[in-house]
Amino acid sequence: MPTQEFYQQRAHQFAQQREHVEKVIKQLAWSRVVLMAIVGFLIYVGFSDSIFFALILLPLGIFIFLINKQTAREEQKKLLSYLEELNESEAKGLVFETTDFSDGTRFSDPHHPYSHDLDLFGNGSLFQYINRCGTELGEDRLARDLKALNYSREELVERQAAVRELGTQLEFRQHVWALGRQLREFTFDQTFLRIWLSGKPFIYGKTVYTILRWVLPIITLLIAGLAIYDVSYFTLLFVAMTIQIAIAGIYAKKIGDLQRGLSKGKDSLANYARIFELLTKQKYETALMKKHFQTAHEAFEKVAQFSKLVNALESRMNPIAMMFGNGLFLYDFHAVSRVEAWREANAKQLPGWLESLAEWDALISLATIHYNNPLYTFAEYSESNRIKGKAIGHPLISDKERITNDFEIGNPATVWLITGANMAGKSTFLRTLGVNYVLGGVGAPVCASNWTMPLIVLRTGMRTSDSLQDHQSYFYAELHRLQSIMEELRAGKPMVILLDEILKGTNSTDKQAGSRELIKQLKDLQALVVLATHDIALGDLEGQHPTQIANACFEGKIENDQLTFDYTLHRGVAQKANATFLMRKMGIIPKGD
Repeated sequence: MPTQEFYQQRAHQFAQQREHVEKVIKQLAWSRVVLMAIVGFLIYVGFSDSIFFALILLPLGIFIFLINKQTAREEQKKLLSYLEELNESEAKGLVFETTDFSDGTRFSDPHHPYSHDLDLFGNGSLFQYINRCGTELGEDRLARDLKALNYSREELVERQAAVRELGTQLEFRQHVWALGRQLREFTFDQTFLRIWLSGKPFIYGKTVYTILRWVLPIITLLIAGLAIYDVSYFTLLFVAMTIQIAIAGIYAKKIGDLQRGLSKGKDSLANYARIFELLTKQKYETALMKKHFQTAHEAFEKVAQFSKLVNALESRMNPIAMMFGNGLFLYDFHAVSRVEAWREANAKQLPGWLESLAEWDALISLATIHYNNPLYTFAEYSESNRIKGKAIGHPLISDKERITNDFEIGNPATVWLITGANMAGKSTFLRTLGVNYVLGGVGAPVCASNWTMPLIVLRTGMRTSDSLQDHQSYFYAELHRLQSIMEELRAGKPMVILLDEILKGTNSTDKQAGSRELIKQLKDLQALVVLATHDIALGDLEGQHPTQIANACFEGKIENDQLTFDYTLHRGVAQKANATFLMRKMGIIPKGD
C-alpha cells in the first residue's frame, strides 16, 4: 500500500530530474549565444575574405540543432514539473487533502436522481477524491459513468479486470495525467471541428479543382523551366503565376476560415496523439485494454497525421510562402485537399478514437483508487435484488476515523428503517451505501471487505431543496421526487432507494401517517429501501410485516455529561435522544427543565 513518504519521495526524484534538465537548458542557451557570436565574427571577417562566409553554415546548423534540442528539453521540464506536482498531490490525497484535483463542479446537478445527495461532484466530493483523468474527455466520461450506471454485468467484469491491470502501471498512469495537463494548455471549443468533420469537401474529389491544382502548376513549372534558359518566358511565367494566385485568392477567405478553425484544435489533437502513443507502448492481457490498445495504434498514426496536415495548411500564413506556393504550385488547393482527404478517410472513426481515449482515461482514475487502497474490494453482481456488504465504510472518511458496518438488505427484508438521534450517523450511513453502490456500478473498487449488489436503478431523497426558479417549495419538491420514484416502481423498474427523513415539510402527525403509507407501498414493489428517520414510532411496522420490514439504529451514549457515538449499526429501534441534552448543555434551556 503506497504511503505519503512513497509519493513524497517520487515528487523529490522528479524535482531533482527537473533541476538537472533546467541546468541543461541553461547550458544550451549559453551555447547558442556563443554560436551566434561565432556567426557574427565570421560575417565580420567574411568581408575581408569571402571564404569565411561559407564557414557560417556549420555554426548555423549547430544553432538550429540546439534550438530543437532545447525545445525538447523544455517539454521534458514541463512534464517533470507536472509529475512532481501530481506526486505531491497524491501524498496529500492519502490524508484526504484532495483539493489539488478538479472537483467536477461543472457536472453538478441538484435535480439528478442521486448525484447531489451523495456529494458526487463539487469541493470535497467523491469525484475530486478519485479523479486522476489526464484529459477533459476522460473527466466527462468519468462523470457520465458516475451519473448513469448503465453497464451490464459482463461489461463491469471486464472493467474490473482492466482496473486491476491499470493499477499495476503507476508510471503509465502518471504520465497520462502529466501529458493531459500539457494538453489542457491548448483547450479549444470542439464545435468547429465537429461541424467540419460532418461536412462535405469543396476541393477534394471535385473534378474541376483536381484539374486546376494539377494541370495549372504543371504548366507553370514548365514555363518556369523554359524561363531559366530563355528570359523572354519570364513575362509568360509572371502571367501564369498571377492566374494561380488570383484563383487561390478567390477562395482565400474560405480557406483562411478553415485554417484558423482547425489550427485551434491542432495542438490539442497533437497531444491526444501523444497520449495514444503512450498506450501503444504498453502490453495488456485484459480484453478491454487490448481493445483500447488496438484503437490507440490506429488513432496515434492518424491523429498525428492530421496535426501535420494542419501544420502544412498553416504554412500559407507566410506571405512569401503563400505567394510562391500558390503562384507555382497552387499550394492552398493541395493543402486543403489533403486535409479533406484525411476527413473522408477518418471522420467517422475520430469520435470512436476519442471515446476510447476517454474510457481508458476514466479507468485510470478507478485504477488509482485500487492502487492507493488495495484493501478495497471489487463488487460481485447478484441476479437477485440483494445488497450485502461487510466492513462497509465511506471512502471520503479517513482510515483512522472511518467506522465500518456490515449490512444486508433483500434477504428477506426489502425495507430497512434506520432510527437514531441527531449526529448519530444515519445520513452518513445512507451516503456510504449510495457511494459504494455507485463505485460498484462503474467497476471501481468499493470501500468494503465484501460487496454484493444487483444492477438496478439507484434513487435517493436526502437533500431536496426549494426552487424559486421552478416556483416549487421544499415540500412539493420532495413530493415530486417521491412521485417519480413511485411511478418508475409501478412501471416495473426495480430500484435501490435511499431516503433520509422524508416529509419534513409537514406536521409530525401528518408526516408519520404519510410515511407509514409510503413504506407499506414500497414493501410490495421491486425495491430495496433504506429509510433513515427520527420517528421511532415507525418501528412497529417490523412487527406487522416481519419478512419485509426490518429495524436498525445508531445509538449515542451519555457518560460523565458527555455525548458520544460509536457510529455502529445495531438491530432494533433507537431508544435514546440527544436534542434536549445538547440544548441544556449549551445553555439554550435551563438544566432543570
